[in-house]
Order: sequence, then structure tokens, then C-alpha cells
Amino acid sequence: MTIKSTLVVILRQDWLKAMIRFGFVGLIGVAVDLGILNLLHLKAGWSLFWAVFWGFAVATLVVYGLNNRWTYGHLGLPFRVQTFFKYAIIAAIGLAITEAIIHFLVAEKGLYYNLAKVVAIV
Repeated sequence: MTIKSTLVVILRQDWLKAMIRFGFVGLIGVAVDLGILNLLHLKAGWSLFWAVFWGFAVATLVVYGLNNRWTYGHLGLPFRVQTFFKYAIIAAIGLAITEAIIHFLVAEKGLYYNLAKVVAIV
């Protein structure tokens, strides 16, 4: 095996490992999002809008942190405010879209809010 082919195998393994971790972190994010949404809406009696907002916000922070540390930690990327700010702007756009989808599906179509949230996540 040449050095080049060995390097290609190592890079593929790192890529596969990162993709598996990325998917696992995504599942954790979904669990955090839905958990907080239901906790705040069902148990604390918050409005659906604010429960969706805080579930999404906390899940976004968890996913960012886990991906930065665990999924892509081998890259040695330091935490940077500028990078997080860009991520937060994109997340805010995602939140606006999520809120609109959930409002439409729940208020206009009568869909159960958890199912509407799953549709918005997809």
C-alpha cells in the first residue's frame, strides 16, 4: 500500500466517522428540541410559539457545541464568536421557517403540533 492510498483510506474513515457522529448529534438535537417543546408547552403551559422557540434555541446550542467539540473536534477548530454568529443567523432563519410551518400546519390544517414539528424538522 502506498502512502497516498493509505492517506485516502484514513481520510475516508475520518469522513465516515464524522458523518456518523453528525447524524447522531442531529438525533440528539431532535430529542432536545422535542423534549423542551413538550415540557414547556404541556407541563409549563407556555404558548406553542414560545415553546417552539426555546426548544429550537436550546437544541441549536447543543448541536453546535457537540458538532464543534465531538464531530469535528479532530480538526482543532477553536470556538470563534464570528463563526457562532454566522451559525446563529442561519439558525434564526431556520427558526422563522419552523415557526411558520408549525403555525400553518397547526392553526390552518389542524395538525397535531408534534407532528407539525417533525414536518418542520424534515
